[in-house]
Amino acid sequence: MEMMQDNRQNQPGSSPETLREMLPMQRFVAEATSQAVVEGDVALPGGLREETSVLSAEAMAVLEDTDVDEGEVEVEGKVTFHVLYTQGDPTLVSALEASAEFSHDVSIAAAREGMIPMVTLSVEHVEATAQGGRMHLLAILRVHVRLYTDEPLAVVTGVQGMDGLMVKTKTLQSLSAAAAGAQDVLIREECELGSVLQITDTLYASAFASVQDVMGGEERATISGNILLEVTHRSQMPSRPIVVTRHTIPFEETLPLNGQQADSLSCDAVVKDVAVLSQEGAEEGSRTLRAEVLLHLTAHAAAARDVTLLLDAYTTTGDSLSPSALPVSRVIRHHQVHTAESGKLMLLLDGQPPARTPLKATLRPIVTDTTQERGKLNVEGMMEVTLLYMTDDSDIPRSWQTEEPFRMSFACEPCCPMALRLSPSNVEVAGITSDRVEVKYILHLSLYDLLTQPETLVEDVQPLPAQPEEPGIVLCYSRPGETLWDIAKQYRVSCDALRRMNPDLEEGKAGQQVILWRR
Repeated sequence: MEMMQDNRQNQPGSSPETLREMLPMQRFVAEATSQAVVEGDVALPGGLREETSVLSAEAMAVLEDTDVDEGEVEVEGKVTFHVLYTQGDPTLVSALEASAEFSHDVSIAAAREGMIPMVTLSVEHVEATAQGGRMHLLAILRVHVRLYTDEPLAVVTGVQGMDGLMVKTKTLQSLSAAAAGAQDVLIREECELGSVLQITDTLYASAFASVQDVMGGEERATISGNILLEVTHRSQMPSRPIVVTRHTIPFEETLPLNGQQADSLSCDAVVKDVAVLSQEGAEEGSRTLRAEVLLHLTAHAAAARDVTLLLDAYTTTGDSLSPSALPVSRVIRHHQVHTAESGKLMLLLDGQPPARTPLKATLRPIVTDTTQERGKLNVEGMMEVTLLYMTDDSDIPRSWQTEEPFRMSFACEPCCPMALRLSPSNVEVAGITSDRVEVKYILHLSLYDLLTQPETLVEDVQPLPAQPEEPGIVLCYSRPGETLWDIAKQYRVSCDALRRMNPDLEEGKAGQQVILWRR
């Protein structure tokens, strides 16, 4: 809310008395996106002369640590690779798991020590190459960094001590960090795998976590949500050496918050590691799947308070005033966004062996553009697809890679859309004809968002010698977007006097005749 006041002093002052305050205010500083290349190398268990064929490669990137220095943000993490391949026997599918640590610097000119980074990692491309009994691994990561600061800001809240003083103020809400918490939790789950799947071994799993609800109180936060687990198994089913099972694991965990009482609370959950195995079950042919998912939970609590700040000031007599302003991007809310939409791709296997039985598809979305309209976020990009399938005349699984454009609309309007993370789940493949395969999937959008608002805050107010003005009647015309305050300040009259002389004057309308009387 803006307020204009006529603060006329009984005694003229020679210089303004500036009222200042160190205001706690979270401010968005800058963001940047870069690519990181992560490589690894691991020995294969078989003989050096055995022919090895890579079928598919997946990777998961996990953030371990961040450090903000002058002009850059250092990001450290780990990439876990999962590779399906055949070695020696081309009909027997094996799996390999390996990890590689990385350190990557993101240049941000405005970065300073003490600022708070928010990092989003996305895997955009994965390669695995077998040669000489070793598997060379490569992943290309999209690293998005946002910076904000929680340091108090020195601002001007008022001016006094001058004759004919006019001030314009605004009441706004400032947000500051009140409490935070972080904790790793291990989620365990068991489930039965039916004998119809004819599973002989469980190879690996991938997982994605989403937060559904958060409750705070008594210096703690309770986070609840779901883990979507996708497990790849080896099978004895005819013409289906690989089967995929999907499982939903609910979780509810409480972590302590260190700090003060807060007004709002936001949380996030990220999968750091997944381990699975299966053993023979109670019924013949069945197996029991055991899964362990390591989750990293974070919670941030913020406190809000209303403050009245000076927006502008001038005098109607004596010296003039020159306020100096600082533009800032004020954080008004921390917000966890999670939404999902279903999608479909039609793959044309041009020039490839005909598909008899599609086994599995791995999807990696690469975002190229985002736009917002009518409460929707439109995301465009390329979907990197790896398809595993069986042919008509062979028991050897085939692999085929392609890229297909995609466009999805999500029901959200984030402030920082380029910080989103897309995670496919429930990927189903079905053969339409021998050269066409349909892929259906659900694409999850996750984003820890900072809702911001631009503000111009007055840092200082200095007196300036005023130009002499001739008394008399002044006739002028309003300009586009010009307010009553703008006109009154330009001609150094009070807003009340301007209204009395021009009762029909409208805010922001151009070409209106304005009459002013200077004494």
